[in-house]
Amino acid sequence: MATLVPVGIIFTIILMISPAYTLNCTTQKFSSNRVFQNCSDLPVLSSILHWTYNSSNSTLSVALTAPPAAADGWVAWAINPNGAYMAGAQSLIAFRQGGSLVVKPFVLNNYSSIVQTNLSYPVSGTSAEVVDGKMTLFAIFQLPEKMIKFYHIWQVGAAVASGVPRRHEFEPANLNAKGTFDLIAGLGGSGGAPGNAPSGSPRSPPSGTPGSPSPSIAPGGSHSGDSGIRKSNMSFYLFLLLGSFIVLCF
Repeated sequence: MATLVPVGIIFTIILMISPAYTLNCTTQKFSSNRVFQNCSDLPVLSSILHWTYNSSNSTLSVALTAPPAAADGWVAWAINPNGAYMAGAQSLIAFRQGGSLVVKPFVLNNYSSIVQTNLSYPVSGTSAEVVDGKMTLFAIFQLPEKMIKFYHIWQVGAAVASGVPRRHEFEPANLNAKGTFDLIAGLGGSGGAPGNAPSGSPRSPPSGTPGSPSPSIAPGGSHSGDSGIRKSNMSFYLFLLLGSFIVLCF
């Protein structure tokens, strides 16, 4: 009977901890009770993107969730009609300033110059929240009427100085945080194969820009990043099962 107590504790821990390990775009809830039509577990930087596209007024509502690279760091989501790189990207960056969370627009002219300025696309409804160490950026973009495909970039950084985000790391995960975004496929349509460039001919990346376009985010509601989460869950549960067996043996 004495062995039942540790086993019971272990399974209680499983029930308490497992939701955190199964967090993905379909299980994530926002404190503001916002709901989006589509979501995707992005392939790098432990990021999740939710979005709703309203074709009647060409507005794109987005919520990007990612853990900043440090407690005082930042998260960003950007649109670039010209290519899958940060230079020239129309960026929204969320970070802490004066004890509050803010979301500000920045345009990255090159990899050594970032400017806070209005974006090419009108933006409204910006806000941010932090839950369990993950920061979520909310925004509504007013897109051109015929803009169906574009490149998007998500990113995280470790520091902000004088209201300006500092440069992010150039690790593989950071360099691969990009892709094409197809609003039609994202709503469950058949158009826009993954990896296709946005409408029109994108310009070549500026000199010194790393990387090339990566595959698009998965069409409406599919979960391209779930396999990695499931593998982590399986390892976690096997570890706890082994612990239970050892407790029973001794």
